[in-house]
Amino acid sequence: MISDIYFETRKNVFMSKIITDRDGPVLGIDSSQDMFEKLKYESSRLQQGWHPYDAFNFLVTAWHLFEDWKKSDILGALSKVKRQRTRLPIEMNLVLDVVRDLVNGSKHFLLDLGAAAKRRVNEVHTGDEFGFYEYFFHENLPAVTVDDHWYFSIRVLNNLMMKYFEWTFDDSISVKDFPLDLLDAILYCDIANRRSGPSPDIWLLGIDSAYDW
Repeated sequence: MISDIYFETRKNVFMSKIITDRDGPVLGIDSSQDMFEKLKYESSRLQQGWHPYDAFNFLVTAWHLFEDWKKSDILGALSKVKRQRTRLPIEMNLVLDVVRDLVNGSKHFLLDLGAAAKRRVNEVHTGDEFGFYEYFFHENLPAVTVDDHWYFSIRVLNNLMMKYFEWTFDDSISVKDFPLDLLDAILYCDIANRRSGPSPDIWLLGIDSAYDW
C-alpha cells in the first residue's frame, strides 16, 4: 500500500514531458512566471557589482521574457497583452529597443542587415570616460546612448525593466494603466530634455553603486 502511494506520487510529481511538434525542450522553466523568477535572480546578482557577465544574463533573459516567452501564456492573458508593442508607450518601446540591441550585439557581435537597420543604440560607454558632460550626467557604469541624448546605464536599465515586468505580471492593474512613475523615470533618461526637480524614485534605485565617491 505504501509503495503504491509512493510510486503514484513520484509519477505525478516527476513525470517527464515528451517533446513534440514545435515544443522547445527546457529544463526547469515552463512558464513566463518561471522566467520572471529567473530574471529576479539575475537582477539581484547584477546589482551586487554590475559585472558584464551578469549584465549579459539579465538582458538576455529580459528580452526573451518580453519577446518569446509570452507564447507560453494562455490566449488573452493580461501578461501577454502587456507585452504587445502596440499597447505600450513609445518611451517603453524605446527601452525595449535598447535591450534588443544589446542582446543582439552581445549574442552575435556582428548584426545582420535587418538587425542593423533597426538598431537604435549609437554609442556604448564604459563608464570611465572623462569630460564635462560625463562628470554631470554619466555614471561610472557601462551604458548606452540613443539618438545622442537618451542615456541608459545598466543600473537604470535594470530598474526600468524590473518595474516594467512587475507591472506586466500584476493582473490587478489594467493594460491601460501603464505606471506613470516608470514613464517618468524613462523620460528622465532624455538628458537633453530632462525635467528639473528631484530625480524619479525608480531612476534612483541603486544610485550609490553608480559612482566612485
